[in-house]
Order: sequence, then C-alpha cells, then structure tokens
Amino acid sequence: MHHYDLLAQPDWTAKSVLIVSPYVERFFFDRILKALKPATLAVVIDDGCRADEVAMLRNLPAEGTKVSVVLGSARGLVHAKIFHIEWLTAGGNRAHTLVYGSGNATRQAFDGDFNSELMCKVRLTVAKHSSVLEWLKQVRTVASSTIGAGSVVQPVRDVWLANGVQIRLPGLMIKDAVSKASNFDLWLQRGRLLSMFRPDTGFLRIHVNLLAELPGGDLVQRVRGIGFETPKTRRLSIPYIPTSGDGEEENSAIGHWRSRYFIWTQLGDWCSDACFRDKSHLFKKIGHEARLETLNRLYKLENSAPREKARVRFLDRVDALWSALGDSAGTYLETTHNGELDRVVYQHLFEQRLERDLELAADPEFQDRYVAGCEVIEVPRFRTDTLGWRSFVDSFMRQIHLEWLKARSPSLIYQYIYAALDEFSDDVFDDPKTLVETVRSNWNQVIEGDDGEDIHLGQYIDLYHSDQ
Repeated sequence: MHHYDLLAQPDWTAKSVLIVSPYVERFFFDRILKALKPATLAVVIDDGCRADEVAMLRNLPAEGTKVSVVLGSARGLVHAKIFHIEWLTAGGNRAHTLVYGSGNATRQAFDGDFNSELMCKVRLTVAKHSSVLEWLKQVRTVASSTIGAGSVVQPVRDVWLANGVQIRLPGLMIKDAVSKASNFDLWLQRGRLLSMFRPDTGFLRIHVNLLAELPGGDLVQRVRGIGFETPKTRRLSIPYIPTSGDGEEENSAIGHWRSRYFIWTQLGDWCSDACFRDKSHLFKKIGHEARLETLNRLYKLENSAPREKARVRFLDRVDALWSALGDSAGTYLETTHNGELDRVVYQHLFEQRLERDLELAADPEFQDRYVAGCEVIEVPRFRTDTLGWRSFVDSFMRQIHLEWLKARSPSLIYQYIYAALDEFSDDVFDDPKTLVETVRSNWNQVIEGDDGEDIHLGQYIDLYHSDQ
C-alpha cells in the first residue's frame, strides 16, 4: 500500500508545499510535482546532505512551480519528516493538510513496496491549530526567502491536534543550501567511505547440491580435476563461463589512488565528497578490465547459440562427474527412475542460475560495483551519537598523526592539512586531539593559498584532490 494518497486532494488546488526531510529522492518529487502542480515548493533537508541532493532538487522539472531548497540544522540530525500542503478549495477558501510519521521524502517511503512506514494525516484549521500553522508558515517563509545568515525557527511543544493527540515540532536553524561545508564536522559527514564489493558467491557459478557427503581422499581430487570446487562436502560449485584474469589474487590489489585520496578511519577509508566527484572514475580495483569482459561474456548468453554452448559445456561436466563417481554416482546425484543421471534436473539448474545472474547483471548499480570491485558509500549520518562521532573524528586525526610520522606520506589529505596549518607549530600534529581542535576552530580562518590568494583553511584542505 503506497502513501501518495495522503498528499492528494483532487478537487482542490495546491498553493504551496513544504517538505522537511533528512533524506530526499528524485522519483518522489517528480511524482509530487506532477500530481499537485503547486505554485511553490519549499524543501528543508539536513545540513549533512550532499551537494548532488541539493542540485537534484534545484533542477527538478517544475514548470509553473517555484522551488526553494535550504539546509536545516539542529543539535543532531534534522530527522523530522513533515509534509504540509496549503490548498485553495473549489469555493476559494484556504485549507491545510499535515502529514507526518516515519517516512522520508523518498519513493522507498511512499511507494509501499520498500519500507513499512507509520504515517499520520491531519486536516488543520486556523480556529483549532493556529500554533501548528504559524510554525509551518515560519519554516515555509524562511525556506523561501533566506539568504546568507541562518534564521532560527523556535520549537513548539505539546500543541493540540485532536482529542488525546498532541504534537511537538522541532526548533530549526535554516540557512542557504551552499555546496561547501561550513565546518570541519560537516566536511567529514559529507564524505564517502570505501568498501570492497563482494558479489554473491553463487554469481557466475552453478551450485550442485549432492544427495550425500563426499568422502575425502582420491574421490574429492577426481571431482576437483573435472573443474568442480568443493567448498562443502555436500555442495559442489563450478563456473559456467570462463573468468580468466578475474581471480582472488588479482582482485585483492588496490590501485595507488587509495593511499593518495583516502585516509583510514574506524569506519573504513574516507575521502571528501568533492574528491569523490572529481576522481571516482579512478576508484577501481586492479582487474576491472577482466571483470568487464566477464560481464560481456555473460550478456552474450542471452542469445540462443552461446547459451546452448554453455549449457552443453555444463552438462558435459556433470556427465564427467557422474563417471568420476563410478558405481556410487547415484548416491550423490539425481537420477531417473531407471537409475541413470537425470540431465533434465541439471539442465533446469543451469537455466535457473543463468536467468538469475542475467537479471542481477542488468542492474546498472550492480554492474558498476562488480566491475570496479569496490564501492564508495555515504558516511552514515550519526552526528547525533556524540560518542560515536567523536570516536570517528579522533580516528581520522590519529591517522593524520601517523601520516605525519612517516618520512614521506603519499596522503594528499595529510599534505594539505599540513600545508594549511603552516603557521602553527609541528607540535599540533604530535597530539591528535589538539589537531582536531586546531582544524575545527580554524576551519573558516582566511589563509594564503598556493598562488597567494585569500582562501578559507577548510576550502584549501578540500582542494586536496585537485593535486595531480
């Protein structure tokens, strides 16, 4: 069951839509704009969001709708999910719909096929809900007009919605949705983490479940000699297309880009958002050409002739397995009522595995991750977890400290932080905690750039990826 109907009123005209949400997604906004066609759309998203999310909202195809996007900040994550529509009724009167709950402004929350959300809908009136409407008006007004310095919207506590129902609305600092992080912690929050991508172990392999466990010794060696892997004594595995040049040894190698553009943290290797945008085309494990060729081999099996050839090759291997198992083959493999190898079962196994892999490989995101051998993901938004965030920041600076101890560090992040703190004594690098406070307190200090220009310390550090 989807939730878009909560935002619908077919006989009325949407004058304005206000959305407060920590997470946003394009499909949701495309649908809302198409269905409601409001005169104005104001969106408040958490200031830990990424520049591409702001750009996505600003570039929405919103003919006839004025779209404004601002950042909201609070003591922690701006986690409120608030949807307010101001309507013009058929009779020319104003009406208001408030929807709130656990759902973000995303397709995953509203389509109903992804997340199970708790959502509430309220029809607001001036006579009964003036405090709520005033708060919504303040947020909408500030979001539609704020320029430069931030504006504060005060919280509203325990206001009446209906008998037995009260609502609390958060306090917000609202500011322009600028693309640059305004402090060190936001810079880290908007960064990315490197993760190794490991596809399903069954991808491009057919698993053959045996009816009984294989004994060890010579029989297992004969099975392996045919090409079957024996990760478990009752389960064999075999690739159904060649994957040469795509082995574990080659896949384990990472290019020098990791030591240049990433820094280790307790959550994994970290790079800035700007670095990701500029250098992500480099972020591939060695062997990516071979993995791309492997995918191309898979795609060819959509055609009947290559598919038949691969099927016959697999069934020939199963025939060889049957022979290798000798008189006891029927103990391990599926048989017909005559006691012969049931090739239909294994032909179906091949087709089932191939169709599953083709469907998986049709996903562009899977293609990118598989070929690259790694993926770069967003830093979880956990600044509300004070201890966890402090530990993450400390781990970042501990690694900067360790890079400082090296005779020659390849880390560009370290090199730019060191250059940015040129006027400070090297002693700040001797203590990671001192280093955190120094960078944090001087993030917006003006320093001299490499070409003699004035630049904020944080902006200078964020340029580290531009060094060739």
